[in-house]
Amino acid sequence: MPVFQLFLFLHVMGAIAVFGPTFAFPIIASQAQKAPQHGHFAAVVSEFIERRLVLPGAVVQGITGVALILITGRDLTASVNRWLLSAIVLYLIAIGFAAMVQAKNAEKMVHLTANMPPGPPPAGAPAGPPPEIAATGRSLERGGQFLTVLIVLIVILMVTKPAF
Repeated sequence: MPVFQLFLFLHVMGAIAVFGPTFAFPIIASQAQKAPQHGHFAAVVSEFIERRLVLPGAVVQGITGVALILITGRDLTASVNRWLLSAIVLYLIAIGFAAMVQAKNAEKMVHLTANMPPGPPPAGAPAGPPPEIAATGRSLERGGQFLTVLIVLIVILMVTKPAF
């Protein structure tokens, strides 16, 4: 297998393996909202996937992407490669946001849910999660939506390679 095909394979498989699981995060969160007694487990699983798979894998994606650029000798300043330069900028924004904002919010959710009592809230307690958990959940949701849009835009650029 030529070097280009090897790195292209690694890059595409890496994208599937690394970013695919992130599309399950909203499902995990939804189930945690329906069964709050499992909220801590949901937070731990999601944070673990992000910390151990997504963030390190995103770095490897960058490495395989740079390798592909070097192997093909692409000139990123050429107008024909604006799509690639745009994808790189979106990737850097995504990885920076994921590492600096989303990961910290995920870790915060793990800590906030660690001491939640099991079962439904006691009689007379306000409905819904404590305010700090709800606010952190909303931040994670908005951050996840932002990252999903970035990933989808990057895939669109990588597949269509538009001229602009």
